[in-house]
Amino acid sequence: MNPNHIKSSFGALAVALPVFIGSNCLAGGSAIELVTPRCTSVGSEIVVDVRIAPGAPSVVGLQSAISYDGSVLTFLGEEPGDAPFDLPIYFVHSAPLSKIDLAVGITPPNSPSNGNVVAKRLRFLVHDSLLDCTPPQLVQFRRDPKLRNLLTNSSGAAITPALASLNELNISAGPSVTAPPDISAAPPSGSMTLFTPVGVVTASGCGPTLNLTFVRSDGETNIGAGFQRIDSPITITWTVTDECGRAASDVQVVTVDVGLGDLSGDGVVDGVDLSVVLNAWGNAGPIGDVDGDGVVTAADLAIILNTWGPVTP
Repeated sequence: MNPNHIKSSFGALAVALPVFIGSNCLAGGSAIELVTPRCTSVGSEIVVDVRIAPGAPSVVGLQSAISYDGSVLTFLGEEPGDAPFDLPIYFVHSAPLSKIDLAVGITPPNSPSNGNVVAKRLRFLVHDSLLDCTPPQLVQFRRDPKLRNLLTNSSGAAITPALASLNELNISAGPSVTAPPDISAAPPSGSMTLFTPVGVVTASGCGPTLNLTFVRSDGETNIGAGFQRIDSPITITWTVTDECGRAASDVQVVTVDVGLGDLSGDGVVDGVDLSVVLNAWGNAGPIGDVDGDGVVTAADLAIILNTWGPVTP
């Protein structure tokens, strides 16, 4: 199905999926980013990359002052970055203050880095979640008078980079969806086809992307298609999937509230209903089209004859 159709008809969310949270703006031709996969869960470990963005001019060292939200994350340890950053200079972690100070470099005579590289990795346990989407700046660069966030170029000069902190994680248990109320209604006289709005689907979850889909038990892929008495009751299974692949479903039931073959709606299949079929013979439905195949034929006449007499909707 087309998510845009659902969006326009029922207000579901369907927007572009970001891969990383960060910033692409550069200051002085360089930036340092904190990057992590967006999707995780309570009890899982995540790795935050201290990454030098592309365009850094011959960088040989990095120092950073970082803080994190200790109510959500427990620091587990540090891991090396990528080549050529092979020289650990210092690493200090304060659990009570939820602070990390670090510096790494490149061992001479190895060539400097021109960016687009992870200089250090930080490993955390997600131990709690107050919200499905964590608040901004879960892990961030901090301003510290004793330790500046700097890069060092191959001449030994300090470069003040642009800083892009991690914004949020999706740590929800999954989205939720509520189907519209069930529908039970009779089609217009002479028809076995009910055309009715299905109502509004409500969905929630950690975004920005929620994708809403539906499956009808009668096989129709157009939510606005008519509901046939011969298929009644028809279930509509509404499913919302978030950006992490977690899904939730709810079911709506549509009942075409008329006896099969009772085209007049008087509670009995008789000559009145037979006349409707004969008068509509060869025409497209819905008038006289008992089986809902789009044309009034002998198949509809057979249903009238086989259901002759009182009916129960």
